[in-house]
Amino acid sequence: MATLNYPRPAGAPTWRAAIVDLDGTLVDTVGDFEAALGAMLADLGLPPVSRAFIGRTVGKGSEYLLTRTLAEVGAPETIYEQAWASYQRHYGVINGRHSDVFPGVREGLEALARRGWPLVCTTNKPGVHARALLERKALAPFFAHVFGGDA
Repeated sequence: MATLNYPRPAGAPTWRAAIVDLDGTLVDTVGDFEAALGAMLADLGLPPVSRAFIGRTVGKGSEYLLTRTLAEVGAPETIYEQAWASYQRHYGVINGRHSDVFPGVREGLEALARRGWPLVCTTNKPGVHARALLERKALAPFFAHVFGGDA
């Protein structure tokens, strides 16, 4: 994480807090998505998608990821609800098992915390999964609030 030493224009307010993205910023979660999607697709008797496809598709929320994944494998739209339930079940189990905190993240969060800034984590993933991931990666204590895509 880069040090925030931006020049402050005359008259500009001083920084008093920071909002930080989760997936792809603090934690590389592509492996979690790959495992959960793979298990969901297997439940439905569908072929897996590539990690490269997942990497290109994440970042716009779970609904988008799931819709694009089903389209990629040629699944009918009518199985979306079944796929959603399966994906959420699998994601809840594997969340954090196939992901890694990016280098420098802890040091960056510690530096922000030393400034006394309250930190907020935001993400497209449901809040319950975001909070669980932050706990599993020992990042939760840094954040005053966590806002998921369902907030």
